[in-house]
Amino acid sequence: MVRRTTHAYARPGWTPGAGDESAEIMSQRRWRIMQSVLPFDNSLDPLPAWVRTPDQFVGWLSCRIDQAGLRAYFREIQTVAKQTSDLELLRFARKYLGEI
Repeated sequence: MVRRTTHAYARPGWTPGAGDESAEIMSQRRWRIMQSVLPFDNSLDPLPAWVRTPDQFVGWLSCRIDQAGLRAYFREIQTVAKQTSDLELLRFARKYLGEI
């Protein structure tokens, strides 16, 4: 397996424009879920242009809410991932729940 280190989207399943239409739809869906579950109104504090990876998103989010809010956010993401059977989203939520 060859890794592309120059590409900003490091996590598989999150890369837009991968060429596969179903992968593109899942990537867009994951980003929409992450933004729709935010504990604040995203229209008042829009996502900055530099946020291109899920890890950058978490860094941005951690500057806006406290640790308890982050924990609640990732529990909500985990619940949505279980309901939709999205294993990549579930791994993402569990990774950060383990780090908080």
